[in-house]
Amino acid sequence: MSYETGTATGPNDLLDKLRLFCIAEGWTINRNTSITGGTELCINKGTNYINMKSGENINLRVNGTATNNKYGILINGSDGYDAGDDWDRQDNYSRQSGTVSSTDQYVSHVPFVTNFGPFPAYHFYSLNSGDDIHIEIEVSTGIYQRFGFGKLDLYDATTTGDGRYFYATCSEHQTDSTAINSWLGTDIMNSNSMEEVPFRSGSWAGARGHNGAAVRCAFDTFDNWAGSGYTNNTTELEEYAIGVQEYPLLFAGVNPLNQVGVLCPVNVSVARGSLALHPLGKIHGIRYMDMTNYLPGDEFTLGSDTWQVFPWYNKGGRSQELGIAYLKET
Repeated sequence: MSYETGTATGPNDLLDKLRLFCIAEGWTINRNTSITGGTELCINKGTNYINMKSGENINLRVNGTATNNKYGILINGSDGYDAGDDWDRQDNYSRQSGTVSSTDQYVSHVPFVTNFGPFPAYHFYSLNSGDDIHIEIEVSTGIYQRFGFGKLDLYDATTTGDGRYFYATCSEHQTDSTAINSWLGTDIMNSNSMEEVPFRSGSWAGARGHNGAAVRCAFDTFDNWAGSGYTNNTTELEEYAIGVQEYPLLFAGVNPLNQVGVLCPVNVSVARGSLALHPLGKIHGIRYMDMTNYLPGDEFTLGSDTWQVFPWYNKGGRSQELGIAYLKET
């Protein structure tokens, strides 16, 4: 199995269906615990340990801020699993910058604020022999959010941390406000927006909490997870990772020869010193593209590859024609 689609009644049902999908793709379930209003799910495949929590109308803590009556899915990464530890505080968990404390866990967040469920559709992608799992959610008709995890296609196979990554919409609570200084009230490339797609913050000076992607790495004296960001001040983690830069300027538009959007790989680097980039690798089977000639969910073929494309948020709306395409492996 490499692709699955269906509907979900809400975040908890979605996470349970993801659990079953991951089992089929060779992942081990370390924790599947029901809590009041939600579920804690910890899984691994080899060295890649991913920890998740879903909640419906619960008190949800996102990077130190707990808020009642929230719906969402949280995700972080670690180096191992211990049944005696909290779901988000596993071995060498992704850590916020600042003093180590009892609430220093870093998590990424998929906030459901426009619709709590049911969700019209979900799309699960298993890529790279099941090492990469991507989740595309049609939250309400024509509106999309996503999260995922896996291992980068490394430029150097000996890179410490194996290129493990995870991503989601953001790393802070959100509301359904459409004020001009809010997430839903602005164009997706405005600094008030959230990251929303993985590692797009290389040249986008969004504020702390807006970023939702992290990669496991070690360099110099650092040995933890680096968060997608423009500088250390624009990520909640101790170091920052730079992904696609200036995507809308360089890759907008379509190829005039075949009318297919130009596919832009999601390369990930870490910054050492004054923006000296250390390339790590790229995400397998994801590309950014212009979807002017496509509707959400459309498929197209390039050579032997089939791709499926979705808007960053909603086509023609706040995300204009910015698209994210997934390789459908068979």
